[in-house]
Amino acid sequence: MQSAHRGRANPEVDVAVVGGGPAGLAAAAEAARGGLSVVVLERGHAIGEPVRTSGGSFVKPLKALGIPRRCYHPIHRIRVIGPTTEAVKTYRRALGCVIDVRGTYQWLAQQAVEAGAELRLRAHVEAPLRGSVEGSAKRARVHGVAVRDPFRGRYDLTSRVVVDASGHTGFLARETGLRPGNDRSAVGMELELHSPAYDQDEVVFWLGDDVAPGGYGWAFPCGDGRVRLGVGVVRPNSDAEPRVLLEDLRQEFVRLVGPSSGAGPLEMHSGLMPVLRPDATTLVGEGLVVTGDAAGQGSTLLGEGIRYAILAGRGAGRAIVDAGGDYSPSGLASYPREWQRLTGRNLRISYAVNERICNFSDADWDRVIRRMDKLTASQAAAVFASSFSPWWAARVVFTDPSLVRSVYRALRSR
Repeated sequence: MQSAHRGRANPEVDVAVVGGGPAGLAAAAEAARGGLSVVVLERGHAIGEPVRTSGGSFVKPLKALGIPRRCYHPIHRIRVIGPTTEAVKTYRRALGCVIDVRGTYQWLAQQAVEAGAELRLRAHVEAPLRGSVEGSAKRARVHGVAVRDPFRGRYDLTSRVVVDASGHTGFLARETGLRPGNDRSAVGMELELHSPAYDQDEVVFWLGDDVAPGGYGWAFPCGDGRVRLGVGVVRPNSDAEPRVLLEDLRQEFVRLVGPSSGAGPLEMHSGLMPVLRPDATTLVGEGLVVTGDAAGQGSTLLGEGIRYAILAGRGAGRAIVDAGGDYSPSGLASYPREWQRLTGRNLRISYAVNERICNFSDADWDRVIRRMDKLTASQAAAVFASSFSPWWAARVVFTDPSLVRSVYRALRSR
């Protein structure tokens, strides 16, 4: 169905990307490098603002993605604090890190622009443009989007293929029936504090009902005397209010670093992440590709999304180039196949574990932390990174066979 409102004529582009987050920008850069004309439509006034994620990640996959070293702060110690237990893992060579979210998004935008993509800010996409597929009265093809922005007014941007990288709502994918609504969502809120007394080498996780029922609290140092202190819960498993939980955690943080440390807030961040089954979204339709949070492509174990979004976006962009103009599900099929190959097992296990831990009691969390204490530092890091390879299981079975059995039961119970 065509949009009811028309603006000035616009030339058709090959690829219209809805959303200027990591998935959309990564897809845009790949498609533009492949010689396609690309427009990125970002509703915000700036790339990377407002910040909506804490940025916890891991060094090795970021290096593999080519993310510059300046875009993340390395971590050498992970401390997990439970209701009555605690575990600490120390790393001579940093495995974990905290991403400079704004800087990373803008670096991705620079890559897209240098590849030839056009970025349009404050461009609100209102609806997909759809028409029947030739030879079929039942299948609708997306051939562009209806847009509103303060510079061009309302207009239809027609394209050969649309990339839905619209974030947690995934509204284009939902309107076209490629994904369900968000029955479950992770809700997070954090303060970025200036806290020179906080140890910049250490990440802290807090677990238990007093901190975040059905979720967790965190302290993520990000360099230059700054630390992100936050709380996340999963709806509808928990009805706790993150703002209230964060204020309580801030008092715990003061006890951790000392009342005279001079910690003060510089920014407040909040965000949502869909908690979807890994197979809930159909990644490609007629003229439409879904990627990033719009497709639920993140680890639901700890809510890590940025590196997955970049990986997925690049895969989507390559598939669009390789399709050679055939933007049907069969022409774009390399993208879902590759995504499944790279992440299928790990994200299925992460989701299965998430379903279980959202209902954990304090006793359950203490038991988990005692198990974690038995793991080697590298084995524990693999759990945090949602890296459940057969090699990991083979090694852990000698350290804590009950953990491997628990992961297997969680996966089979789905």
